[in-house]
Amino acid sequence: MSKVNVYGSFMQALFFSNTVSVPKYFLSHYSKLGLSNEEAMLIIHIFGEADTSKVLNPEDIAQRMNLELAHVERILANLTKQSFLDIERRWDSTDKVWYNGYNFVGLIDELAECWAIEQVKQFEEEQKQANQGQSYSDPSLEHLMRAFEQELARPLTEIECNFIRDWRATQFTEEMILEALKRGVSAGIRNFRYIDSILREWEKKGLRTRAEVEADDVYFQTRQESKGKTKAKTVRKIQPDKYENFYL
Repeated sequence: MSKVNVYGSFMQALFFSNTVSVPKYFLSHYSKLGLSNEEAMLIIHIFGEADTSKVLNPEDIAQRMNLELAHVERILANLTKQSFLDIERRWDSTDKVWYNGYNFVGLIDELAECWAIEQVKQFEEEQKQANQGQSYSDPSLEHLMRAFEQELARPLTEIECNFIRDWRATQFTEEMILEALKRGVSAGIRNFRYIDSILREWEKKGLRTRAEVEADDVYFQTRQESKGKTKAKTVRKIQPDKYENFYL
């Protein structure tokens, strides 16, 4: 047989007979789960027999990986302890015997959770970039966010950015929003819900400019002072009459 034929036969045997299917996600993420290279290779060996009737026992794994049997047993015990692997008893109805099988439900759950977290982070990042693009297209919105970040001395969270977007969408002017921020800071309350309550109260009163807000403040203060004076007069009027019938 020529060298070419030998090489061709080898390539055919190598790639087209008894191949092992290993999930790419497992290969790229096993280290993030805390699995060592040795543990991952052991799992791959077990994967390799998933589509066959053969069940690898610790002795088989030790021989394949050129490891001591005791070391392989420790690896299996550690994988079981971390719930990546479960060794369970199974019944072979053909041979009428019990044997040990491998269950990877725990590993699959861990990989699924890792995947879900990555998907959420990716979605949040895409939303953040989209919102940033939207924010920067509105100079007023960008200026407001910078003003809030400067006042709070930190970057805004996505929830806080949404508050500002909602205020602008509700037609609150930049002037009114900054005035509400100023009043929140003066009160020592840098809470977005508190600032939102200020804006909603102004909206309820139909106040649309800072001048109208200041006029409302003056009106409220005048009413309070007027109530105070009326109360004082009432007290002075009642006081002399308190004992008017005492000497009768």
